[in-house]
Amino acid sequence: MKPIACWHHGDLDRLLEHLRKSRIDLYGRNEKTEKGTPRLNHWWGEMRLKPQDEIRIVVGGKIIAYAIINSEPKDLRPDEVEGIWGTYVELDQINLLPEPYPSASCKGYQGSHRFDGRKTSLLDH
Repeated sequence: MKPIACWHHGDLDRLLEHLRKSRIDLYGRNEKTEKGTPRLNHWWGEMRLKPQDEIRIVVGGKIIAYAIINSEPKDLRPDEVEGIWGTYVELDQINLLPEPYPSASCKGYQGSHRFDGRKTSLLDH
């Protein structure tokens, strides 16, 4: 299998905590863009992710892990929410790399992206 998307995460410690629980966090359902669009719906829709998709997980331009998405977004319990990150997706087959690995497609911290987009289809994955 080959990853279809590069999921950029902003906090290595928070990410590792979630990976230990076989999940990754993302925007909460009540978070909105500047134009008032729900961030979760926009991000999930733009990324076109679904269960069984393989993703590459990146923090600060370095590949940290690979995993398979195993659910649609779910709400975190109120005591687990940190800032705007109020939902998560379950992950399966998490492959945490022994050391972070630099990625050519992540220079400049461009944010999460799919590999089949016009700007990223020829980059490493």
